[in-house]
Amino acid sequence: MNLKTHYSANELADFRLKSLPHTVQGVSYQARNNGWIAQKRVGKGGGKEYAFDSLPMEVQAEIRQQFERSLGKSAIELRYERAESRRTALAMRDVSKFSQKQRDQADARMVMASYVLRLQDEKGLHRKPAIALVAKQSQTGELPEHLQKFAALAVARKSKKQGFGTRVLQQWVIDYDRCRTPTERLAAFAPAGGSKHYADPAHCPWLADFMAVYRNTNGVCVTEAYHTFARAWAIKKPDSRCPTLRQVQYMLNKLPKHIKEIGRKTGAQLRALKTYVKRDWSTLQANDVWVGDGHSMKLKVKHPIHGQPFTPELTLVIDAASRFIVGWSLAFSENTIAVADALRCGMHNWGIPAIYYSDNGGGQANKTIDADITGIFDRLGVHHETGIPGNPQGRGIIERLNHTLALRIARQFETYYGGDADETTVHKTNRAVKSYAKALNKGTAEEDMTDLALFGKGKLPTWDELLEQIRAGVKWYNEEHKHSAIGNVTPWSVYLHSRTVADSGSIVSLTEAEARDMFRPQEVRTVRRGWLSYNNNDYWHADLENRDGEKVVIAIDIHDAGSVIVRDMDGNYICDAICNGNKRQAFPQSLVEKKREERATAAIARAEEKIALAKAELKPALEHDPLDMLTIKPKTPAVEADKIYDFLEEPKRNHG
Repeated sequence: MNLKTHYSANELADFRLKSLPHTVQGVSYQARNNGWIAQKRVGKGGGKEYAFDSLPMEVQAEIRQQFERSLGKSAIELRYERAESRRTALAMRDVSKFSQKQRDQADARMVMASYVLRLQDEKGLHRKPAIALVAKQSQTGELPEHLQKFAALAVARKSKKQGFGTRVLQQWVIDYDRCRTPTERLAAFAPAGGSKHYADPAHCPWLADFMAVYRNTNGVCVTEAYHTFARAWAIKKPDSRCPTLRQVQYMLNKLPKHIKEIGRKTGAQLRALKTYVKRDWSTLQANDVWVGDGHSMKLKVKHPIHGQPFTPELTLVIDAASRFIVGWSLAFSENTIAVADALRCGMHNWGIPAIYYSDNGGGQANKTIDADITGIFDRLGVHHETGIPGNPQGRGIIERLNHTLALRIARQFETYYGGDADETTVHKTNRAVKSYAKALNKGTAEEDMTDLALFGKGKLPTWDELLEQIRAGVKWYNEEHKHSAIGNVTPWSVYLHSRTVADSGSIVSLTEAEARDMFRPQEVRTVRRGWLSYNNNDYWHADLENRDGEKVVIAIDIHDAGSVIVRDMDGNYICDAICNGNKRQAFPQSLVEKKREERATAAIARAEEKIALAKAELKPALEHDPLDMLTIKPKTPAVEADKIYDFLEEPKRNHG
């Protein structure tokens, strides 16, 4: 045995290495898969031979070990070592992982080996003539019909050539004789493969360099990344052959998707490609954990104040164990008021949860809900658990509810614009309802409206119509929808059963005082000569005169700013302070009105920014005359001075 610089696939298969397949096809597959450097084989037969240095390190080590052992050893000793090596490799094969195709091929090969042994016994043939006869019949199609099918399955060749050779059949017969148990025979006869082999970057020296270019958050395609990679390769390794585009594409196809997309995607998009841990909610009881989230409704509705089309926000709160919707709220946007209203609905009807699980959105995590002493959850003893930002998978049960219920409700109206709606219809409907609403605001009579505006008539749902559909949808989901995650039964039945079997002390209900006070946002204020200030309103009560300079806690009704409940820092009731002597407004301004004003101010600021940007675009980008860039200026015909500004004159109308 000589140590060479290049080896053919046939030579590598004959080595019977542990780290390589023992067939020419298997070796060739590994060569293509791992991008081995190849050259045309010189001499009889042609084909390719692969550079020793480009082979995987473990393959190189095994070849060197065989070369060292061959020095001073006879051919018989080498054959014995190869046989021992094969027996060891077969013993290490895990037959439980074989595919059905591998098992069928192994059975077919055993049938052909047993047929040779039967010819020896029945016709008295020696083994060598029997093997030659069966091999020839398999090639000419002269085997019995049922055996010819097994012969075709045994080789599983994709080409039209049929049958097998004497060398292959002889090895099958030897293996059949040597093995003593069915498991040993299955391990010996089953072909290699059967599962997808992913490319190993350690065996591909150029893959890391290519991935450094390909892993780009700008989403470069394979071809574009390859051109950049090839140019860098020519500079870095001018004496080495650069892998072809086909080799790069083949290697990428063998990489798992979540590995291939590292560096190209980040955050939730990358996590969506990886495996995840499922939460087991079945061990919980009713009101152990509530999960809440807000979603845009994917439809346009008539704003209850100014009448223009807009997209409302639906906040849903469900019991995690039963998937029962305990509370919901519809608002202009996801904010503290919407979340508090949904929690009020749930806790007033069904009790207080032990844990509330939500995202870190502005409406879900804020001082009104979470602050010490004044926060809603702190006052009720509810633990608020928030998810990781950008990781909606952690709240999968509430995210799926959006598809099951929220989109189902939105699809009841013509202004629905979800991803499954027809884009042309959505565009036309949105333009039409905006045009109709604008015409109504201007006081335009219907006979004077455009066709587009008239097309939008009656298509924009009102706030009350949407509320009615949400009530009906929640009732359907709770009482009729059979949820697959809870055993194909309704959420209401599971929630009712859980409450029935729960301990008497596990369901905590609200008292009348808690129901009145708990959903009032609370703030700490300092008494100034009997007055308290909040939200540009001033509140007074005679009992506050003796508490000048003291800090107190005020509870605000988000819908009525006429009075506030005042308590000391220990929670003891002091008085109901009345809004009297407001210095800035003629009438008290409620929290809802204040938030509405803030939202309108923000919208105006955004609009003014767009106007300023549009005006900036009107200014010339070049300070010099653009005509100076031309090498030849066209001659301009002379114009009389009094005709230069004719285009500013109003065109004369023909009034007939």
